[in-house]
Amino acid sequence: MENLKDLYLEHEKRITDNLPEIKHVDLWSEQVGFMEEEHPFKAPAVFFSYRIIDTDDQGKKLQQLRLQAEVYLYFETFADTKRGSKRQQKALAFLDLLTKINACFHGSHGKYFAEMRRTGFDPVETGTANLLYVQRYELTVSDSSAQVLENELKFESMEVQVDKAEPAAVVKANDLYDV
Repeated sequence: MENLKDLYLEHEKRITDNLPEIKHVDLWSEQVGFMEEEHPFKAPAVFFSYRIIDTDDQGKKLQQLRLQAEVYLYFETFADTKRGSKRQQKALAFLDLLTKINACFHGSHGKYFAEMRRTGFDPVETGTANLLYVQRYELTVSDSSAQVLENELKFESMEVQVDKAEPAAVVKANDLYDV
């Protein structure tokens, strides 16, 4: 896809411009499951992944794509959301961030995408006390990346000869067989 880089940068900018409490934005590569092997990152963190759901060929190597964008929110906390816990508000700040992320994307459009809407919301197991949720969105993207290598033929200098031809004789059905 020709504009995937630009799409990611546009989404990343929405997060960094509107949510200063997010400390890290990156493409998703299951960083949370491999914390010892990964480059360190600060939390709260947002990660993006993209996949094609459906394609519609528009002709001349242009496609209209329905993409799924997954927006992961990772939040480090040992605070408890239980009523009366001393750090309940800190733990609940995670839910506020999920709401703010949705406000950045649901019902939106941009330079490189249109018709973005949330279609899913799920917790993701981390094996730790930290929180990880994914919100899924569908969006529309135009992709003309296949046109890059296309060399259209030009017919301006070609010669074409047209000859007058007589139509072929029509054979009647009873002339086909000896009876």
